Amino acid sequence: MNTTKPTIVLNEDLQQRLANPRERNKAFGELYDLLSRHVYAYALRMTSSPSDASDVTQETFIRIHAHLVRGNTLVDPLPFCLLIARQRVINMQRDRKKTVEVDEHHSVFDPYVDIERENIRAHVEHAVARLPLLLRDAFVLRYYDGLSYEAIAALIAETAGTARMRVHRAKAILRQELVHLKKESE
Repeated sequence: MNTTKPTIVLNEDLQQRLANPRERNKAFGELYDLLSRHVYAYALRMTSSPSDASDVTQETFIRIHAHLVRGNTLVDPLPFCLLIARQRVINMQRDRKKTVEVDEHHSVFDPYVDIERENIRAHVEHAVARLPLLLRDAFVLRYYDGLSYEAIAALIAETAGTARMRVHRAKAILRQELVHLKKESE
């Protein structure tokens, strides 16, 4: 997991073309190519659904386009995109009907689980997907997107201490959820 902030800087030429109504659509395609992978990866980790991640990515760039059409510019594009994506993920989670989750005691034994245990990454991704939304959000922004606690705090409109606490709680839950992997390897 990367802990350094990815730097994506728009060159002056791209900024000017995004501001020009005649060139905006072509320049916006370049902007999309530059940022969409990051937005989709964040959305996929937050929703655990390729379809939902695609929807979040599409909605994010629709909003960015509207932002540019209003005459605004993008100073720090990645955090801005992630802020919009984060808002969309939270709205999506809020709008979903509550579902009843089946715990392990009520599920049918799956003989292929032992095969799946070979794939540690799948276990980690599954555990991250089960984190409470606010903890998962902070954890993903920190360890998958490489944002600093200060940048996370700005995105979630909280203090850096709150961001740090949420990441710490997420890591504690993940340690507890993934302890079986350590026991199996011993």
